[in-house]
Amino acid sequence: MSGLRERQKEQRRQVIAEAALQLFKRNGFGATTLEQIAHQAGVSSPTVVNYFGGKQEILLALLKAPDEQAMGEARAHLDERSDPLEALCEFEGLMTRYQLQAMPASLWRELAPFLFTGELSQALQPWNAAVIEETKALLMHFQRLGKVRASVDIEVAATVFNQYANMAFIRLATEPTPDRAAHAAHMRSFLGLLCHGMLGAE
Repeated sequence: MSGLRERQKEQRRQVIAEAALQLFKRNGFGATTLEQIAHQAGVSSPTVVNYFGGKQEILLALLKAPDEQAMGEARAHLDERSDPLEALCEFEGLMTRYQLQAMPASLWRELAPFLFTGELSQALQPWNAAVIEETKALLMHFQRLGKVRASVDIEVAATVFNQYANMAFIRLATEPTPDRAAHAAHMRSFLGLLCHGMLGAE
């Protein structure tokens, strides 16, 4: 019985999240209220609060879902023959693809100024933290294989990856016509620099 209740709760969460996304797309994030989300989902406002806490937490769930899909796929492709640069490019590329599919450019343009500073930025810290942890796991995989130096600070490398990928993605997502190919080439150049460094061979 508990399994059924958990499935029902997850289905209710999904209905609320989908209702919120429809409203965010139509009205914008700022103009959408919890009451509107509740009405769209066919539940009460206290139910929305009970399942998510607030509008920002719903947005967090919507942002995490595409990245979790990307994480799962990138992780499944890892093996002993994998190359660190190719793996990072694939991971970033998958996140970019699924986030562009998840939300329209108009919503990204609205959110962009608030993703790095302020209250919304703080609310989205778990989103960034999840990406950093996944990147750390990926880099540690290569460190164990000897493909990343043991002296590399994995925490710093993963944080730099996440921060730069976020900025580059926002630039892409808010373009009138996102140029995916140019973005991918730029990220490959940046990630190549991150992987290979700037120091000459001794």
